[in-house]
Amino acid sequence: MPKFIIKIEEKDNELLNNDDICCYFADEKSNKKVLALAKTSDKLVFGEGVEFCLEAELDGVLIRHQVDEKFAKYIKPIQKQLKKQYMGIYCQPSRHEAMIASEAEPDFVIFDVNENNQKEALEVMPWYSELFLIQSAVSYFEKIDEKLLNFADFIILNASTYKILVDKIKRLD
Repeated sequence: MPKFIIKIEEKDNELLNNDDICCYFADEKSNKKVLALAKTSDKLVFGEGVEFCLEAELDGVLIRHQVDEKFAKYIKPIQKQLKKQYMGIYCQPSRHEAMIASEAEPDFVIFDVNENNQKEALEVMPWYSELFLIQSAVSYFEKIDEKLLNFADFIILNASTYKILVDKIKRLD
């Protein structure tokens, strides 16, 4: 079963102490008090956006940028800015984008999946997990095919989607 990365949105001590959650992520809109609590936990905290990650002294950054032929030129200066921070790169579920993102040597690639590209994700993610050693994550903010959970190392979701998914898994067991 994959591990979960939860978006920090509101105070929820239950999620801050949950062993199934391996890390949290925040953006500039995140609640500052909850972000401070997450940083004191024994879990990693990622930021969306390099400047925010560095200013908040977070453990890693999630990078959302167009993945194309110019991507390497965009990512090289960012890699120099990051010292010990982890890096995750978002890409669409396509083989081409997954290869370009992986060439940047991130710690993990995040497949940005939604209702419109689930079919592509179901084709690309098994291929990716067989071919690449770089870990993968799937962004799971909508109702998507749960088969994708079998091919990702991490699932990125918000607190409410996490609670719904966990309840559903418990009912199936």
